[in-house]
Amino acid sequence: MRSRLKGRGRRAWRVIAVAVLLVSMLFAPSIPGFAADPAGPGPVETDIAGGEAAAASEAPFAVQIAYDSAGISVRCTGSQISAAWVVTARHCDSASLRSVRLGTPHLGAGGTVRSVAARYASPDGDVLLLKLSVPHAGSYAGLSRTIPSPGTAARVFGWGDQSEGSGAMSSRVKAASVAVWGPGSDAFGGPSVRTQSRTGHPLSGDSGGPLIVGGKLVGVLSTSSVLPGGSPPSFTGFYNDHAAISHHLKWIADVAGVRAS
Repeated sequence: MRSRLKGRGRRAWRVIAVAVLLVSMLFAPSIPGFAADPAGPGPVETDIAGGEAAAASEAPFAVQIAYDSAGISVRCTGSQISAAWVVTARHCDSASLRSVRLGTPHLGAGGTVRSVAARYASPDGDVLLLKLSVPHAGSYAGLSRTIPSPGTAARVFGWGDQSEGSGAMSSRVKAASVAVWGPGSDAFGGPSVRTQSRTGHPLSGDSGGPLIVGGKLVGVLSTSSVLPGGSPPSFTGFYNDHAAISHHLKWIADVAGVRAS
């Protein structure tokens, strides 16, 4: 397993990945674990690492986390949980994190861009709350009170890379089916919902993206297995850890005033 640190210097083991993250946060001038932001998102396709293009209605709360004020330099995914708040992964945090693009399936285009007024990192796991500078009335992800049982079918969403190490994100939000495997731990040692990929596998850029069961947000993507070159014919041997939302409910309520529905 490895942490999705938004960059290309990826590591196979979580301990190494977190160490790289911490060092990057101390010394990197921009996004931790990232090379300098490119001028644009690069070449794009519809499908990435298997999966399929998602209908906008399937996850209207999915948002793009951007490292510029224009909402173009997207490097993480998140979920809108109220008019003023977005949740993503703590390892996506950076002084370079500037804006959120909401209400569009298209990478770096359409919808509404809001600057980030404040960032709040969970003290107990890989979860980050972003307060929008101006509230945006949209579709909100309901927060789950529970961790689903092993074998439960789930869906993941994001704009991440099309294949391991490609650096080319999807032009539209994509989805993949996964199955809940059991409990695990996230990149910061917090409890996670571990899943096994089925129709596709989340990659860099999907960090912080939603894990959805029964229409509720049960986790945000923290780490995932490193794929062999390209996309394998089957993803059933590869795993993901999603920071468990149920573990952070009190903290989310205290910071953002958003409670489980």
